[in-house]
Amino acid sequence: MTAEEIFYALFSDLPRCGPGSDASTRKAFSLLPPLPPKPRVLDVGCGPGMQTLEVARLCGGGKVTAVDNHAPFLEEVRRRAEKAGLSDRIETIQADMTALPFAEESFDLAWSEGALYNMGFDKALAEMRRFLKPGGCLAASELTWLTDSPPDPVRAFWEREYPAMRNTAQNLALFEKAGYGILGSFALPAEDWWTSFYTPLLLRLERFEKEYTGVKEVQPIFETNREEIELHRHFPESYGYVFFIAQKR
Repeated sequence: MTAEEIFYALFSDLPRCGPGSDASTRKAFSLLPPLPPKPRVLDVGCGPGMQTLEVARLCGGGKVTAVDNHAPFLEEVRRRAEKAGLSDRIETIQADMTALPFAEESFDLAWSEGALYNMGFDKALAEMRRFLKPGGCLAASELTWLTDSPPDPVRAFWEREYPAMRNTAQNLALFEKAGYGILGSFALPAEDWWTSFYTPLLLRLERFEKEYTGVKEVQPIFETNREEIELHRHFPESYGYVFFIAQKR
């Protein structure tokens, strides 16, 4: 297997590919204004789709279009949707989020949990706005500094892994600049990092490290993930995912 294949294998079949929970998805949804009876919803960078299913439940008779560029994630979304009895409310499309195959003003709601950083958060906000109907909403979680003075190890790690990370005020300003009105925001609670993400990821890491002992190409993947987990274990107050809920002006 290539390093890229091992990276995807590391995250395959995990409950989630990043921090979050059904409870936080519901909290974000509760901050939205009333949606149409059958809303069209876009879930960008859906991963294996835990939040996709929850949004589909919350939208009642609406349709959720789940988009990811990794086909196995979309297969998992379809499997989970069928098991949950939600196949009629969820469709999957394999596409790059920088080239979404939709007409402008097609959706009542755009959703993205921990994925928009892939195209640059500022660019992503403008791109998502294009696909929203007038008055449509965007709910997105983004890795965010929670302090202006993070410990040196934390700052060094994230300056390497995500140098564009901003604080909450800076992210809110991006929404305003992109043409949104802010409806609310909140930081994900500590358990959102562990229950469905870091805890199962640690178990997977232990297995993969044994399985790929001596394979030099993949060691940086394992080391980076372990470093990230340990940093958050020791410095959870320094940074976190913040959910932002906003409406197109």
